[in-house]
Amino acid sequence: MRVMLLVTDHQRGGTPLRLARLAVGLRDAGVDVCAGCLAPPGSVTAELAAQGITTFSCRARGPWDGMALCRLAGHVRRLAPDLIHSTLMHANVAARVVGCLTRVPVVTSTATIEVERRWHLWIERMTAGLDRGHIVNSDALAQHVQQAFSRPADRVFLVPPLVAKPCVPDRAQARAALGLDAGEFVVVWVGRLDPVKRAEIILRCAEQMASVPCRFLLVGDGPDRRRLESLLRNSPAAGRIRLLGWQVDPGLALGAADVFLFPSLTEGMPNAVLEAMWAGLPVVATDLPALRALAGDDSGLRLVAAPTPQAFAAVLRELHDDEMGRRALGLRARTWARAHLNPAAAVQAHIQVYRRILAGPGH
Repeated sequence: MRVMLLVTDHQRGGTPLRLARLAVGLRDAGVDVCAGCLAPPGSVTAELAAQGITTFSCRARGPWDGMALCRLAGHVRRLAPDLIHSTLMHANVAARVVGCLTRVPVVTSTATIEVERRWHLWIERMTAGLDRGHIVNSDALAQHVQQAFSRPADRVFLVPPLVAKPCVPDRAQARAALGLDAGEFVVVWVGRLDPVKRAEIILRCAEQMASVPCRFLLVGDGPDRRRLESLLRNSPAAGRIRLLGWQVDPGLALGAADVFLFPSLTEGMPNAVLEAMWAGLPVVATDLPALRALAGDDSGLRLVAAPTPQAFAAVLRELHDDEMGRRALGLRARTWARAHLNPAAAVQAHIQVYRRILAGPGH
């Protein structure tokens, strides 16, 4: 089986990194795999190439660069995949069009439940009939694509989330490495600095918690970093917030933390939350559909229905004051993650979907 993985870009972020892990997992499982993006090559492109994965780029100069479709068609003819698996709206539409032109089956996928760009939903719905199926990694996403994209249930495939297990050091060791005091209350966030992640909420939380000896660690990088740095320069909480930049493994920051804070506006099944749960951290997050399902499994999540800085800060203060309750939440998070997250099973689930797609209707 030869599979082509396609995503919008190869910048460091949850979806490109998850697909990079999938590419390596497929390769190790005996699948002939290549991985590429519509945008120019990014850091994930180089990381994949270093692991021996064939990569490609369509070098799109913008979201409406029609020549990128021609380049993608050229890559498909050159690499001759049996199946194209795309993720995110732009990549999904490009794969559907090129798949029809080259007569290569396409399976698409969705990584998030968007509410801010309704036109994405319209384009997905209009082109959905051009592929053979749609992959999601949570029940909430499955319901979303059936309703928003008008996908029939028998063409929506639910696979487990594919999460990297962070290497988490001892708490004292992690704090010493980061220069943190043993008695500080440490809150961590991990992700791509993008406006939808609402990192400014973290800054406002830090301002709300001026009376608590606390530190906020932000692990990641992205297009919103410059705006966040500008906000920090004018904030009285600037001394309590550290931007650690991109880390190959966020385990050091997770090991040093007491709580994981996640104020995103829209998400699917976020990798960062699952990694924090694997590290045994209680998670304070926006009340999102996919996370709501996890919270129902007693998984150590505290969801905030009114996602304001004041509401998040109130939950953080409560967890700061209740160390035993905080530790119990973290233990439940770790127990849930170790029972439900299995990278090898997630890779095999993808392979089973590919086989079903290639077998055709009725199989």
